[in-house]
Amino acid sequence: MRITRIESQKRRPGRKNIYLDGAFVTGASDEAILRLGLRSGDELSPETLEHLLQTESYLTARASALRLLAVRPRSVKELRDRLGKKSLPLRDIEKVIADLEKASLLDDRAFARAFIRDRTALKASGPTLLRTKLLQLGVPPEIVEEALAQELGAVDLDLLALHAAQSYLRRQPAEKSDPARRRRTASHLARRGFSWETITRVLRRAFAEDSGGDNE
Repeated sequence: MRITRIESQKRRPGRKNIYLDGAFVTGASDEAILRLGLRSGDELSPETLEHLLQTESYLTARASALRLLAVRPRSVKELRDRLGKKSLPLRDIEKVIADLEKASLLDDRAFARAFIRDRTALKASGPTLLRTKLLQLGVPPEIVEEALAQELGAVDLDLLALHAAQSYLRRQPAEKSDPARRRRTASHLARRGFSWETITRVLRRAFAEDSGGDNE
């Protein structure tokens, strides 16, 4: 078979149509064509055609992965699951993941540490919630524990929980003696992932400050 024409696709920049012996055979990206060094007039063996199709399949999977990572960082499992839903070949998914890890574009340790930093800064989350969220995202347990130790080791969790409690109280009706208000605040802190030991200490301080320094 001979490549008789390679022409650009009108509606998809960066892609071309390949014709063999005058008949359209397949579309392919510029990168796939460049990788195989294909030119008009070249002989194209069945093996080379199969290689082209496999290369194009891999590049499609890689492009999907990069689009997902451009939206936000992801864990390895999360990316694998999302790519799997696109019905991409498993061999391409695994090769893309391996290549992205090698290029440091996919890293569960970096992902977990960044996730913890962002959540503690933006939503005042405690270790229990952070651990649950990371495990749900498919980060291996040992990496989760390592990241929590590294990122929360120097963090004052009582102060973090206090800020969360104060923010919550500012949004609630100012009924300082209402026991239900204290319970609601405790439940809020528990949902944010703080331990009951931390919650107990923080509630005492938060309600003392909220009532003008008079401990209940």
